[in-house]
Amino acid sequence: MFGIKTATLLALSALLFPAAVSVRAEDRMRAGLWEVTSTWDGKSSGSHNTCFTPAMVARGNSSAKTLREATEKSSAKSGCSLKDFKLDGNTISMTQVCGARTLVVLSTYSRDAFDTVDTSTEAGVSTATHMKGRRIGDCK
Repeated sequence: MFGIKTATLLALSALLFPAAVSVRAEDRMRAGLWEVTSTWDGKSSGSHNTCFTPAMVARGNSSAKTLREATEKSSAKSGCSLKDFKLDGNTISMTQVCGARTLVVLSTYSRDAFDTVDTSTEAGVSTATHMKGRRIGDCK
């Protein structure tokens, strides 16, 4: 079964690869303290705060080509392969295959908020993790 911590880590790593809202990097995602609220198969799994540093945001605000290459490398390091990666406006979608498990991620980003749905399917059984994030201030 695909654990909530694994799903959360994958979705948070997707934050490092946000879609472009415009051609100006500062319009994609801002560094700072973010509150992330999660549900797993419709049940609340709580919330937590994550600090996204300027270096993390700079990486995520790179070109579409660089984002895809970084996602492919990250997938390979975790034993997965990237089957699909698309940037469309402020939305990123990707499909990763990790052995018998397929993970489909759909995220929509703005400067100070995101909404991500991860659907993991293995042996015909699907689980969904939904995460909403909002920037709540500067990192401490």
